[in-house]
Order: sequence, then structure tokens, then C-alpha cells
Amino acid sequence: MDPAQLRELAHRHRDAYLEALESLVRIETPTGDRDGAEALVEHLQRQLQGDGWSVRREPREHVGDVLLARLGQGEPGPATLLLCHYDTVHPRHSFGPHTWRIQDDLAAGPGVLDMKAGIVTGLLAPRLLHIAGLAPAGPVTLLISSDEEVGSGASRALIEAEAKAHDRVLVLEPSRDDGALKVGRKGVAGYRIALRGRASHAGLAPHDGASALIELAHLVLELAGLGDDAAGTTVTPTVAHAGTASNVVTERAELTTDVRVLNLAEAERVDAAVRGYAARDPRVAIEVTGGLNRPPMEANPANQALLERARRLAAAAHWSVEGSVVGGGSDGNFTSALGVATLDGLGSVGGGAHTGDEHVRIGDTLDRLGLVAALLTEP
Repeated sequence: MDPAQLRELAHRHRDAYLEALESLVRIETPTGDRDGAEALVEHLQRQLQGDGWSVRREPREHVGDVLLARLGQGEPGPATLLLCHYDTVHPRHSFGPHTWRIQDDLAAGPGVLDMKAGIVTGLLAPRLLHIAGLAPAGPVTLLISSDEEVGSGASRALIEAEAKAHDRVLVLEPSRDDGALKVGRKGVAGYRIALRGRASHAGLAPHDGASALIELAHLVLELAGLGDDAAGTTVTPTVAHAGTASNVVTERAELTTDVRVLNLAEAERVDAAVRGYAARDPRVAIEVTGGLNRPPMEANPANQALLERARRLAAAAHWSVEGSVVGGGSDGNFTSALGVATLDGLGSVGGGAHTGDEHVRIGDTLDRLGLVAALLTEP
């Protein structure tokens, strides 16, 4: 069966796709919600086992269990890791009575785009091959984590260990809003900078004080100046706190800063500058915590080759797909940094991620289902 037939088969299973997607969206799973995580993992475990996957749950202390499912282990051929997460950014009931809704070609709800539609793509792609009388070219592992939205601290080690045991990683995050796949993502760093000066009466003895607030102002401008548009580096001070009373020289202040970089060299440059900041007022002490959370997913030859394979399959199915480099990070940053060929953005197409308008475009998303099924057949 050629890619065009797999694409057509995916569209014929529109109702099954939407039924599976609705069942996931209605189980709300904000990061750290153990009840929601437990309900969703049990639901997914039943579905996967019913389709012949070997399923293992990896317990995590402060977030939900990670789900690890395998098909065709021990068979020859390239090993593929399908990478997903089920945690979302939306608090429970934030969508009111409209947890799930369909209008024309759009399906909407909390986490529908990021990334429960991607989970459904991972579930149904092998099922589609089975219906077509086909099989993946090699063993397949589906890893569904529970804390991607907060940095994957509880799942990173497992993700990296699994990536090293596979030949390629297909990340089922949403595509760029225009449908482009992702061969590169910026690395993400975050810093918390605490400043401690000396308090004094602002009216009676202002010069006896060392203002953490004034130093904070210098720091904000210094850090903002570290960005480099040509290199794709952004350094964005985001949250600041300072002061206790209107007549007291500020003793303590705090700044949170977001950093995005396209390569490790830029990450190292910014990190050295942040940690090397020297206070204008030597009486103000500076403490820096944090650093690089996700390494950059660079648009390297291995990732580009995987993109070209996807483009060839899409063209054979009479549609086209492009590649892109984007600012947001994903767990694909970890796998790509290990040198494992990684292609991201394969799960769904839509818009409004992390907002009350989060939605997928059903037709375009079904195209992705057919493409992932075709990629699984590639040797």
C-alpha cells in the first residue's frame, strides 16, 4: 500500500480518530494532577493492550506515571521511538462546559493540540498499518510522559535512555501552525537571580542603604542586551519582585529570566554572562540559580534526512510538507542532542496552543496520521 492509500485510509477512520481524541480530552490532565493522570494512564493502558502493545508504567513521585509501550520487540529493522506527553497547561474546568467541541473541520478542547491529538496519532498509526495488512519496518516504542510542560525533570532520564536504544525518534507534538514539521528547536534556559542589598530609612538615611531594586534595574537592562537577533538568541527578563515598604531602601529583589538559543555556543555565552554579572554597587550580593533546561535541537544532517524522507512520502500521497526551526522546546531537544535522528511536529495541525482557543484542524491532522504510518514502514 503506497502513502496515498495510507492517507486515504486515515481519512476513512475520521470517526474513530475523533472518538479516541474526545476520550483523552475529556480526561483533564494538568501537570501534577494525580487523579487525572491516573485516569488517563489506565484508559491508555487498556487501549494499548487491546491493540497488542506490551505496556509498562513507570511511577513518578510528584507527577503522573510515564507510560512505555512496545510493539515488535526483537524483530529486525530500524527501531522507532514515538514520543508524546499527556500533561497540559490548562487547570481543570477552565474550558467550562465546552471541554470538547467540534465545528466543521475543527476539534477543540484543553490540550487537544498540545498534545492529546499526538497521542492518538501514536496509538492509531500502527493500528492503521494492521488494517492495511502492513507492519512497521522494525520495533516501535511509544513513550508518553507526564511532565513535559514543566521541563520533563521526572522523565528526561528515561527519554534519553530510550532514545539511545532507537534509530530514530518521531515526536508527536503539533506542527507549526502552518503545518510545517520541526527539524530544529531552540534550547531553553531559565535563571532565577536573587539580589541582597542593605535596608535603610529612605528619608533619614538613604545613603546608608544598598538598594537591591536599583541594582535590579541595571541587571534587567544588562540581561536584555545579551540577546542577538542574528544568532536567534533571545534573553527576556520576565518576572521581578522587590521591596517591602515605600519608605525603606530595598534590601531584597528577585528576577526570573527566559533564554532561548539555537546552538550550544550561544547557550554557553549567555550563561557565562549571567553568572559573571558584577553588581554596580559592590554592597549588593548576587546569587544565580538555574541554567540550560533543554539543549537546542539543531537542524543537523540526521534530522534533515528524516525530514526529506517525510517530504518524499507526503509528495507520494499528493500533498506537501515543509521543515522549520521554532522557538519553543520539546522532549525532542533531548533526543536530538544525543545524536539520534529526530523529527518533530508530526502529531497534529491546529492553533491556539496553551489558550482557550486550542484546536486541531481535523483533515490536516489525519494527513499526519497517514504520514506517521508511512514513516513506520520505512526501513
